[in-house]
Amino acid sequence: MTFTLPQAWLLLLPLGLFLWRYGRRPGPPMVLRWVLLVLGVAALSGPELRLANAGSDVAVVVDRSRSMPLDVDRVAQELISLVESQRRPGDRVGVITFGREARVESPLSESGRFGGFTRPVDAEASDLSAALDAAGALIPPERTGRVLVVSDGRSTGADARGATRRLAARGIAVDYRQVSRPEPALDVAVVSLDVPATVSVREPFQFSAVVQATSAVTGTVRLERDGKVLVKGPYDFKPGPNLLPLRDLLEEPGLVHYRLTVEVPGDGVPENDVGVGVLRVEGPPRVLLLTAQPSGTLSKALAATGMALEVKAPFHLSLEALDGVGVVVLENVDANALGETGLNALADYVDQAGGGLVMTGGRSSFGEGGYRRSPLEPLLPVSLEMREEQRRASVAMSVLMDSSCSMGMQVPDGRTKMELAAEGVTAALTLLNANDEASVHMVDTEPHEIFPLSPVSKGLPFDQVARGFSGGGGIYVGTALRTGSKEILRSEKPTRHVVLFSDAADSEEPGDYQETLAALRAANVTVSVIGLGKPTDPDADLLREVARRGAGRIYFAEDAMSLPRIFSQETLAVARATFVDEPSSLEAAPDLPLLGPLPTTGLPQVGGYNLTYLKPRANVALRTLDTNAAPVLALWPHGAGRTVALTAEVDGRYTGELREWGALRATLEAVVRWAMGRPTPKEEAVVRSERQGNVLRVTLDLPPGEPMPGALPTAVLLAGDGRSGVEKPLHWEDEDRLVVEYPLTGSGTWHPVVKWGGRVLRAPPVALPYAPEFEPGSAKEGLKLLRALAAVGGGQERLSMTGLFAEAPESEGRVALAPWLVAFALAAMLAEVAVRRFLSAPRVRAAREKPVKEASAREPKAAPRTDVQPSATTPKPVQEASAEQKPEPPKPPAGVDSALEAARARARRRTGR
Repeated sequence: MTFTLPQAWLLLLPLGLFLWRYGRRPGPPMVLRWVLLVLGVAALSGPELRLANAGSDVAVVVDRSRSMPLDVDRVAQELISLVESQRRPGDRVGVITFGREARVESPLSESGRFGGFTRPVDAEASDLSAALDAAGALIPPERTGRVLVVSDGRSTGADARGATRRLAARGIAVDYRQVSRPEPALDVAVVSLDVPATVSVREPFQFSAVVQATSAVTGTVRLERDGKVLVKGPYDFKPGPNLLPLRDLLEEPGLVHYRLTVEVPGDGVPENDVGVGVLRVEGPPRVLLLTAQPSGTLSKALAATGMALEVKAPFHLSLEALDGVGVVVLENVDANALGETGLNALADYVDQAGGGLVMTGGRSSFGEGGYRRSPLEPLLPVSLEMREEQRRASVAMSVLMDSSCSMGMQVPDGRTKMELAAEGVTAALTLLNANDEASVHMVDTEPHEIFPLSPVSKGLPFDQVARGFSGGGGIYVGTALRTGSKEILRSEKPTRHVVLFSDAADSEEPGDYQETLAALRAANVTVSVIGLGKPTDPDADLLREVARRGAGRIYFAEDAMSLPRIFSQETLAVARATFVDEPSSLEAAPDLPLLGPLPTTGLPQVGGYNLTYLKPRANVALRTLDTNAAPVLALWPHGAGRTVALTAEVDGRYTGELREWGALRATLEAVVRWAMGRPTPKEEAVVRSERQGNVLRVTLDLPPGEPMPGALPTAVLLAGDGRSGVEKPLHWEDEDRLVVEYPLTGSGTWHPVVKWGGRVLRAPPVALPYAPEFEPGSAKEGLKLLRALAAVGGGQERLSMTGLFAEAPESEGRVALAPWLVAFALAAMLAEVAVRRFLSAPRVRAAREKPVKEASAREPKAAPRTDVQPSATTPKPVQEASAEQKPEPPKPPAGVDSALEAARARARRRTGR
């Protein structure tokens, strides 16, 4: 037995003394009162009775990475069914699936049946350590059981033995069942492609590749540099490692990718037939200008400054494309042109890698360009919020959401497409004000009303939108448009708009959509379309046609994570409240000198600008002279980098007098150079990166005589596809060197960044061509790891699931005794009342003597003396009671326990009864 609050027993002493002093009563009531006291204190202490027959928990951990057989889901489901059939009363089974990360597929259940794998995993890696930790978290601390690992044993990430030891400390053993691909008869793998970390322009260099072959074979070798074939031809491979010497010379600075591919007929593991190397060609920091006008005013002005300028059309950014770039300039670029992963990569480039960012204004920039709720919004020195004073007119909006079965699919973070779309719709509706109206319908083969056209002032049921569902079939576009038309035409607002959200690969039955759209346009109603998918999907042309005929905009969300941002962008565009299209004069603000000696008078008039608001602690160099007093040129350092917001359009319809301003080039140069920041001198420190298998080692060599830093430097590992990085502190290896190691969990390019004393040092990037689990090796190596894991806690190989629960230790079930003790205490209290009222004499109190003064005051006064002799018939005089009559012993007052009995006793004493 255990107690939740054993300190409560200390209350027995003071409560017992109180009961003895004030609650004594002879007979059974006193016994019941003591019982009541003990029961109450015992219940307060929270006693629990432990029973060793509460069953066991088994967590089945399933590896679903790419190295597993193709039918691993079927095999694992059969094993789970066998485990479930072994359950006894109290036994529970749960399922955890893992790849790069672990996910709970099915919680622990006593009776439920596993229905199959539904949660997606990133199959590029297999982090068995994280999966075992997740299994330990799934099993409650008060219970015990076993973990069954279904894997090939090819694990990436941290050493899984550490997680196994943590489980063993709780008495949880790890069993395993190896499920692996059959041993290939032939495997030719590119083990490494070793290129120098950095070279200079026109510097000849050599590099090499190592190819491992299980047997002698002739294959084809192809070497590419940034997609261009350099070498292609046959090669005779010998059993074991084969060294291939290579050489090259580069003409331009930047990041260069090499790709070596080996093609051999009959190769059993084609995933490891490629090697990738990344090389940095050193040069001065470049300015990357992304613009739709490569020969426009901004491009010409920056080219005349003498800085290394690279002009490109907007594209999906990556950290590889930003290597060697000092500052990125976005000239009126829509956020969708950069891609969701590109926005994440650009945010990491500025915030973590210390890059610079300059964003210029226009109809495709800032709020109207889709940067609200984007990863770049926190980096900007201006706020993209929409305030009430910005609204031009009230709006009526009808939202039509695709609720077909395809919307039930999950994205990598575990949410469904419908949940992301509902989040986007909710974000869009929150941008409306009290004068607007809105309606939301979900449509598959028929419409489902979430709420009809309603004024925002009465409150919108956002919770109903958040509970969006996915039905069946595809979305019937014609049905959706007719539903939206019926709703929006009920409104009399000056701006009426319909938003259709539909799957670009599953939009069906357009029906009479042309007539519906013509009727809407005749009523001055616009229609925009948000397509989930790519512009090349089967139904993308239909969605484009709907947007064209509806005089609206078309968006394609290739990444479902971008839906909240796109919905907000469309709402801001409909409200037409974030861009001022009227000329405005400028004035110099106090922070203009931060950019250098620029003119403060004779400033031009701009034809329009993006209306934003200066964030706290941001600097403003130019602002408008209109009623908005809005920032036109704002800047601030953010994270490790710097960002500048120029809300005026540099080259376009709303440029105004800015194009002819004499100080334009000097201002643009000052803005770009400020954003680029101060370059780190080469002699300060040297940072290196080296990959050994799937382990990245980053070293920082301090200059000789450099004082020790007050705080340890940290390293951030950024993924090339924009995934968030992990920051770790470096540790000392010797007196001038610090080091940190990262396990690379999947293929791709990785960019280490070291932060030291306010400085940012970019280490050379490294590339991992394929997941480490595809490195040359046999199933015996994976079996060796699984056996080592089982040996830590006394586990075993499970070729049969029979006896899995019988051999598992029984959990100690806890039964709370407090409710029973409270019930007994209530029964004891009722029994005490009944015995005291009906079966017990009243409590006797000790007699209390009257004070002397009170007694003398109540004595009768003596009669006056006379000389008259009493007659014979005269009675004898009464003697004085005080001298001769013995007082009667006082009657003991009756003991009472209630106010009623006390009142009766006082009445009897007064009446003498």
